Amino acid sequence: MSLTDLSATETAPVEAPEVSSPVAGHLAGWRRHWVNVLLLIAAVLTPLISYVGQLGLAPLAAVLGILSLPLLGRKSPPLIGVGLLLALVVWELVSMSWSIAAPVHPDFHRYKSVEALTGMKLAFELAFYGALVVAMRDLLEASARRATFILAVGLCAIAVVMSVDALTNGGVYHALRGVAHQKEQPGIIRRNAARGCYTLALLFWPAMLRLGQSYQRVLQGVLVIGFLIAAIGLQVDAPLVALVASTVVFYAVRQFGRRAIWVLLALTVIYFALTPMLLNLLFPSAPALSAGGVVKASWLARVGIWRFTAGEIPSHPLIGWGMDASRMWPNIVPLHPHNAALQIWLELGAVGAGLVILFWVWLFEQIAKLCDHDRISGAMAAAVAVAYLAIGALSFGVWQEWWLGLGALCIVFCAALAAGRQGEPERSRDELTELVPL
Repeated sequence: MSLTDLSATETAPVEAPEVSSPVAGHLAGWRRHWVNVLLLIAAVLTPLISYVGQLGLAPLAAVLGILSLPLLGRKSPPLIGVGLLLALVVWELVSMSWSIAAPVHPDFHRYKSVEALTGMKLAFELAFYGALVVAMRDLLEASARRATFILAVGLCAIAVVMSVDALTNGGVYHALRGVAHQKEQPGIIRRNAARGCYTLALLFWPAMLRLGQSYQRVLQGVLVIGFLIAAIGLQVDAPLVALVASTVVFYAVRQFGRRAIWVLLALTVIYFALTPMLLNLLFPSAPALSAGGVVKASWLARVGIWRFTAGEIPSHPLIGWGMDASRMWPNIVPLHPHNAALQIWLELGAVGAGLVILFWVWLFEQIAKLCDHDRISGAMAAAVAVAYLAIGALSFGVWQEWWLGLGALCIVFCAALAAGRQGEPERSRDELTELVPL
């Protein structure tokens, strides 16, 4: 199709068909079919990979993104969010010039040397993960319903498996590692067996909503009980915090709509903008808690890491210490500060924090628009966003490939669930009790 044809299509009457030739119609059908195949693959593999090895979520999202690249040739408005993330990646690459963690003479012929160039990896991740997210704008309603139901059932299955692990001290995970002839310490087995809880926490509300659409109350109960047994038994706190926060947010947005989203946005801006300054006010008596034995050792370790990191930020408040600088205090900060806001401030300074804030402003605005059209889908998307923020504030480094890949997959599944609800009438508040077994 020529540029003239595209202009003619734009000015044609509303009732005119969008596709002007059999060849173009065939290409449009192929694109939609391919998008839905990719969504189905993501729905089948995400629960499985989340349990057997969450690091595999990075290559899953990357491969799906690469396979989505042929779908990006259509004329479509640019996403402001992608532009903001691109600006953040450029700033990360620039910060490597003064970073105390940047390799002096990287050897591009050695994998380990390239692996250390986090900024370069993030550029590729933005391209591939972004392609996957953008491609999901072509989802079909029926295919989205099928894929999201498969995803929900898969999440129920891993919730059951992890609850068994919780009751048997990682028995299922240990057996799987034995089949692979890999030996691990009991503590590591328990920790790794719990990794799937993070995916469950993020995708809890999309799964609950999809099961509610199909009136699968038994599976809803399995998901709730299985997740709680797994998270409590395997002793992972961040997913539980994320579940509580996302549940409060879901019902708040479902009840108040945009007003609740603006409150969430204000809290998010405060979190990313003021965390370094507010930290000492929030944890003024950590040593006293240690002496009393009231708080778990892991939480006291976090407080120590956070307070140290906050103390280093004022040395370079505007531009930060540079990409990956948080790795340079291994005896105090193990790999990263275990808090997204602190890591961004430490490494990228106020410039990086400002770009991140602008991205979240844009994202919550998109959620607000979705909420205007479909309040339940908007509440679900807000709940997923808050769960991601909550876990990011307590665990994992901001730039971990699998964590960013999981974030991209969460956006994909939220879009798929919203697409699957097209044409479905807005549920009344009384019917909301169907979504959660009481």
